[in-house]
Amino acid sequence: MLPFARVLLTGAHGFVGRRLAPALASRLRPGARLILATRSPNNDIRYADAVEQIAFDLDDPAGVRETVAALRPDLVVHLAAQSSVGQSTKAAADTWSSNLCGSLALARALAENAPDCTLLFASSVEVYGLTFNEEIVTERSPLRPFSVYARSKAAAEAMFADVLPAEARLIVARPSNHSGLDQGEAFVIPAFAAQVARVEQGASPVIRVGNLDAERDFLDVRDVVSAYLALLEQAETLPSRSTFNIASGSVVRIGSILDRLRELSIVATSVEQDPERMRPNEVARTAIDATELARAVGWAPRHTLDDMLPRILDKHRSQRI
Repeated sequence: MLPFARVLLTGAHGFVGRRLAPALASRLRPGARLILATRSPNNDIRYADAVEQIAFDLDDPAGVRETVAALRPDLVVHLAAQSSVGQSTKAAADTWSSNLCGSLALARALAENAPDCTLLFASSVEVYGLTFNEEIVTERSPLRPFSVYARSKAAAEAMFADVLPAEARLIVARPSNHSGLDQGEAFVIPAFAAQVARVEQGASPVIRVGNLDAERDFLDVRDVVSAYLALLEQAETLPSRSTFNIASGSVVRIGSILDRLRELSIVATSVEQDPERMRPNEVARTAIDATELARAVGWAPRHTLDDMLPRILDKHRSQRI
């Protein structure tokens, strides 16, 4: 059971939030409340009687302050963000507004109205940036972000540490790339899977790609959710300020992921590089050490790419073009 009475989850209808919400609901202690905060509440989504939905706009600081003052949560899981590295370059102002300014509004509201709360902030391993070129990163590695998305996340990490009062507990989670069912095509694995499925349904047999030589650490979103839950269940044992990488500890070439999906396909495909899908100054390899998380809460990933890829491809096959 979670050791909290009033839990606020931002980004509740996002890719990770849709999976974390029911998991949190199943771990509420008797009498506890889970409040799903989203810009567009969907009352058709129901998890348990103790789960509520509220309209929550991080671009409205006064509204954020009013909501936090009314709820006085003792746990906030802050997922709400512009989460695509590629899209962040094309929408820099919106990315900073969501990832930093909205987070600042939340931090101020918590400092004023729930100063002894626990906040789990979903950051990203992207904050290490250029440090990936030099070492296998740990939580003590220097942050050298070089994308709009990564800079906004690194700034939000520092902001929360500064703005939240000393009696608040801040847990910064830095997950590696993660994927799963229903992730948008702005992300690499669903982008590949969707194209393969469309070819099977009669589209052009050409798969358009970006840089296939980059190497990344990929997780199944179910493992990221299990890491968040492990941190929350043991939050009271953690320091007032703590940071954890969430990663498998191994890297895979992007091109090999495409190869696996093409091997799963029932039709032949060809590959063509698309300049629009290339990122400038992309880091070649992101190697991540997550032993600190395992040591603190006993977490380890349970799912592999070979588990995940057929599920994602089958999901796209079910969506007719």
